[in-house]
Amino acid sequence: MSRERINEWALLRGFAFLAVVMQHSIGEYIYRSGSIQADSIMLGMLYHFTRFGTLTFVFLAGAILFYQYGDGRKYRSVIFRRIGDIYVPFVVWTIIYWIVMQWIFNAPLLRADSLQDIVQQLFAPTNGYHLWFVIMIFQFYLLFPLFRWLGKQFQTRLLENRSPHEQKRHIVIMLIVIGIIYGWLMWLCYYAMPTWNVQGIWKIILDHRTSEFMFYFFYFVLGGICGSAIQRWRAMIIKILPWTAVSFLIMYIWLGYDLLRFDPVAINLNVSTYLKPTTFLAVVSHMLLMYGLALYLVERKGVMVRFLQWCGRYSFGGYLSHALILMGVSYFTRQITAPGLNLVLTILTFMIVAPTAIALTSGLSRLPGGQWLTGSAGKKGKHSIRTPASRPQSTLPQDS
Repeated sequence: MSRERINEWALLRGFAFLAVVMQHSIGEYIYRSGSIQADSIMLGMLYHFTRFGTLTFVFLAGAILFYQYGDGRKYRSVIFRRIGDIYVPFVVWTIIYWIVMQWIFNAPLLRADSLQDIVQQLFAPTNGYHLWFVIMIFQFYLLFPLFRWLGKQFQTRLLENRSPHEQKRHIVIMLIVIGIIYGWLMWLCYYAMPTWNVQGIWKIILDHRTSEFMFYFFYFVLGGICGSAIQRWRAMIIKILPWTAVSFLIMYIWLGYDLLRFDPVAINLNVSTYLKPTTFLAVVSHMLLMYGLALYLVERKGVMVRFLQWCGRYSFGGYLSHALILMGVSYFTRQITAPGLNLVLTILTFMIVAPTAIALTSGLSRLPGGQWLTGSAGKKGKHSIRTPASRPQSTLPQDS
């Protein structure tokens, strides 16, 4: 029994990948010496247009897993394939970034603590600063059976034998309740937890909360609803599109005000951390808005749509490699010290890094053993939602 191909997910992955690359390009230039105030403010405003990127991949993880396996089909064999498609490339790129950093700092590769250092990077990446996301998203893959069981309980107890109107009302109420709980958790993360004096396991949990699944669960649940009822989801996205646009505009202004209120001269992007109530509201509204844009573009042809599909297809390998390419580009741009160019350099760097990372992934995926560097991009020729018997998509910034 075949299933519909969800083509807008590929476009959404493309949007999210480009947002991540722009976000990291901004982070490279906004703190450089010689940056003028106008550059910093403009880069801060541009930064808020990228906040949906990383968390959209969490949403897509929930959407694809529930679309493929929400009906109760066996999941055990899938997790072993996911280890090969996601975790093994993560390990390989962790080692690559470690070697590069040793080379940059003229440190010998073979030291007494080399293995210990690499193992530490696998749990708390610092050389590849973006690799934290792989650690976080993989937790959702491991815990998917639990989320599926909770979804089944909700369906059995509250949705079965009810009219479509009652089902919709219960789902909306559930989302509001979970949203309030998650918003409260974000308030604790940003305003309360930094002041808590805890020790032992609680201190470890709080210190590493930015890479723990529980602090991102709302996006996964939202994606699960999308994947479980894709036709209703699409209709809902189109219906609420004007409201999501207005909501994002309001939250965008709010985030900009917070950023400038904190320090109008030395812009600090940490003010807009993911684990903050206002960022949560901005990301959700922006994500829904971008989903509507993907639905609008999915039936159209053109260079932009093909480019987004290309980015979506190879975005996992692009995500893993783009920081290395950004590092290389930044090595040359650091020689440019003229003030007032950081905004221009950010955009130019983004325009180089994003397509280069995707092209590199595309090339590597065609090599023997390319899957160990690019994930499932090195195994499949077609990258779309397939039949229930076929292999599932990977939901990282990735190809499948």
